[in-house]
Amino acid sequence: MASAITQCSTSELTCSICTDYLTDPVTICCGHRFCSPCLCLLWEDTLTPNCCPVCREISQQMYFKRIIFAEKQVIPTRESVPCQLSSSAMLICRRHQEIKNLICETDRSLLCFLCSQSPRHATHKHYMTKEADEYYRKKLLIQMKSIWKKKQKNQRNLNRETNIIGTWEVFINLRSMMISAEYPKVCQYLREEEQKHVESLAREGRIVFQQLKRSQTRMAKMGILLREMYEKLKEMSCKADVNLPQVKTEGVGIFLCRNEFLRLAMPQPVNPQLSAWTITGVSERLNFFRVYITLDRKICSNHKLLFEDLRHLQCSLDDTDMSCNPTSTQYTSSWGAQILSSGKHYWEVDVKDSCNWVIGLCREAWTKRNDMRLDSEGIFLLLCLKVDDHFSLFSTSPLLPHYIPRPQGWLGVFLDYECGIVSFVNVAQSSLICSFLSRIFYFPLRPFICHGSK
Repeated sequence: MASAITQCSTSELTCSICTDYLTDPVTICCGHRFCSPCLCLLWEDTLTPNCCPVCREISQQMYFKRIIFAEKQVIPTRESVPCQLSSSAMLICRRHQEIKNLICETDRSLLCFLCSQSPRHATHKHYMTKEADEYYRKKLLIQMKSIWKKKQKNQRNLNRETNIIGTWEVFINLRSMMISAEYPKVCQYLREEEQKHVESLAREGRIVFQQLKRSQTRMAKMGILLREMYEKLKEMSCKADVNLPQVKTEGVGIFLCRNEFLRLAMPQPVNPQLSAWTITGVSERLNFFRVYITLDRKICSNHKLLFEDLRHLQCSLDDTDMSCNPTSTQYTSSWGAQILSSGKHYWEVDVKDSCNWVIGLCREAWTKRNDMRLDSEGIFLLLCLKVDDHFSLFSTSPLLPHYIPRPQGWLGVFLDYECGIVSFVNVAQSSLICSFLSRIFYFPLRPFICHGSK
């Protein structure tokens, strides 16, 4: 090992981004070495795919491999820097004419060996300056990594808010269409209620939209602040003068306080959710078409592709730092025994004891196939997925989120085959969840129920 270190050139211990000795050295898939802070900042500012700054080879993911061997080479190289300075730059004890190479833990002062044995400092604990320098440097790197994780989480939240804002008006317009299509089915006197419902939805949509915009602004400002703190810590960690421990001790204290403040002040993403308005008479009207669905135990198609899509969708909703295990939730499916090819039909399903479920209608031909996916044609499903303590509702064809409360008891499903309508209703609140409108059914449909583990 000693011979390998001796043969290692200075260029191998130098970051090609900052042209300084490696700080927290890492390597990427092509084998080149860089400072971890330099590479993080460079890749964040790059709009193109992440690539090596030296050979331009594209890195498929932001995966860093720590280089313990290189780090052991950089430490002695950094320690040799003060020795290369002129003698006037080295701190000499005026009293004893000895080099100040010790640090008092109590008052952080630089001492020579004789001063450390004086009555004033004899009972204190002392460190060699080189050891203390590396100790505080590592402490700063830990703070940098913590801030960078917060920066990445904030960016994920910002991206989520931006995506919601981009589709929010479309969602509000579509939901207004769903609500408007429901009211002509009931008596004329409900026109007043319809108008109030749509106006309230628009007003509530504007309020949530403003909340999203404010949250987006806060997260953007927090991202800038976190980057400034990260760059300050990077600058402090790269200093190599003898006074670095003392400077860093003061700096670390300040940043520890600021880091604690940031932990408390980190903006949290908005969870947009609209009110579930009761539609007068919807339950009574739908009960005129009430049927009782039985499950066909002979159909045992497992639809592995659909379950894989559900698990990956559930993982995509989890924005924690830990990686999601797609196999954590197991799904089982059931088909209705009835084949529906005409008329109006309404049935209810109890979802009280299930956190993850898929309910709706699929073309009858899917019972004999295993290639059904969430983006398949001929499926009209409502999905409920739980991540942490948050529930999300989606409808298929295409996959669309619905920002309304999930049903916690009975879920109603209504099919009007001739009009091409499939609706989902919260039975307890007599409110509309979502509707598939103006569809053309040219194939028989079967009820489909899929439950996930609680």
